[in-house]
Amino acid sequence: MAEYLTVARPYAKAAFMCAVEENSVDKWQSMLCAMALACQEPNVMAAIKNAPNAGGAEEILISLLHDVIDDECKNLIHVLGENNRFEAIHEIYEEFLRLREQHDKVLEVQFVVAHPYAQEEIEALKSKLAAKYGCSIKFKQITDASLIGGAILKVGNEVIDASVKAGIESLSSTLK
Repeated sequence: MAEYLTVARPYAKAAFMCAVEENSVDKWQSMLCAMALACQEPNVMAAIKNAPNAGGAEEILISLLHDVIDDECKNLIHVLGENNRFEAIHEIYEEFLRLREQHDKVLEVQFVVAHPYAQEEIEALKSKLAAKYGCSIKFKQITDASLIGGAILKVGNEVIDASVKAGIESLSSTLK
């Protein structure tokens, strides 16, 4: 949800800055992943929501994850509890991953096609994108037969829709 992402950004940024400072990005990613997975469980979220106070909610999460989190992560849980932000934990984790990809100079690309492309075509596209954006590419090809033909390229926040379906929809709206 968009409102959770807005709430999540400062927490993710703070966690990421701490992780980079301590040279423990992998550790923080694992801890945030564990928190996100735990909070996806309906029973865990119900227990957190029904806790008598913020401290009780924090203790539920800390006791559940005590083997995988450190004191700094416990501090994050405390701050999230004080501000009643446990529902944003999944978005905090997702934003942390985006920050890591930026830091590591990795760009996520989704290539949505009507029919799968050959591996050599994909490699050529990846190398062109890597040269254009000056970073390594995390590439994912998705097949969607509803496109009819062509492709949709999602590069970070950019979307280039060169599908036959989009062309037909554009033509249709022009003719109305």
